[in-house]
Amino acid sequence: MTHEERLKVFEKIDIGCVTDALIYYGIGQWSKGLFPVNADAKIYGRAVTARFDIVTPPREEITPLECLEMCQPGDVMVWNADLETNLMGGNIFTFAKRQGVSGIVLEGYHRDSDEIAALGGQVFSKGSSCGSSPTNFKATKDTVNIPVTVGGITVRPGDYVCGDRDGVMVIPAEHVDEVLAEALHHMEWEKAVKEAIAKGYTAAQMKIVYETGALIPEVENK
Repeated sequence: MTHEERLKVFEKIDIGCVTDALIYYGIGQWSKGLFPVNADAKIYGRAVTARFDIVTPPREEITPLECLEMCQPGDVMVWNADLETNLMGGNIFTFAKRQGVSGIVLEGYHRDSDEIAALGGQVFSKGSSCGSSPTNFKATKDTVNIPVTVGGITVRPGDYVCGDRDGVMVIPAEHVDEVLAEALHHMEWEKAVKEAIAKGYTAAQMKIVYETGALIPEVENK
């Protein structure tokens, strides 16, 4: 699939089915402690990464806005920073939305929750904080588009990131097509399971549906 085709699949797919597909292939990575500002927020896209730390001369800092300008529409910005204060707020997220970024994932905190929520809330972080980070706590040209750790998982530039109110997961770039194909298949399986439950199938009958992913003809034709 092309990148654009993958985004169209992510748009319609159930994030839980992506989890099941990752389990099926045994390649999943799921974050811990990172959740969206809005409970109904959903992100998906290719990762652009940056690691933040204290920048002093002769190193030259890259601002968060410059990091966001590295993104293409539909990308997910992933920032690693080991601080208990906030890394971004409403202005940065407004800039990100203008850039077409799908969302931002932080190993850190945010502020301006109401402003971010009004824009869709696709900021996944450890939570909110009114404390500001040092002004020289930034990325550099050497700490962008490198593997970073967020929520206990490693994200490489070009990996695919997706998430909803349950958390964030990463799909290795080399496996994204088969994971998406399996996730689409699993959505059909979920549809059959839900329909069988709604129709009052017994536990024994549900076991067959779980195993086959299909309704039972003799039950349907009664």
